[in-house]
Amino acid sequence: PSAPVVVDDARVPEQEVAMINKVLFATMAVVSLVASAAVAASLTERMEMDRMTVLKVDRVHARFLCAEHRHWTWISKSDVTRLSSGDIVSLDRQQGRLPRVTVVRTAAEELGRPE
Repeated sequence: PSAPVVVDDARVPEQEVAMINKVLFATMAVVSLVASAAVAASLTERMEMDRMTVLKVDRVHARFLCAEHRHWTWISKSDVTRLSSGDIVSLDRQQGRLPRVTVVRTAAEELGRPE
């Protein structure tokens, strides 16, 4: 003869609460990871869009030709003196003013990078 199955009614709600907590925690962890990945991808895309490769520098007219966007970008005369073809730059655009250029990596540094 088999032994009768005894259910401890006081333990069932504790187990249910623990299981619900585990499921909620796992769901929140997955949602957080997905959101983090989306934010990281968006940030990476934005950084890549903001970075430009200098194709040509026109020092007379204070502008440079961007390889990715294939257009001339007007900048200050002080910034244009620092640029060379092949430099990787980013722009800080300000309302009503010429953008400020930051050289992220010079052409020489770019060529020296092992890939």
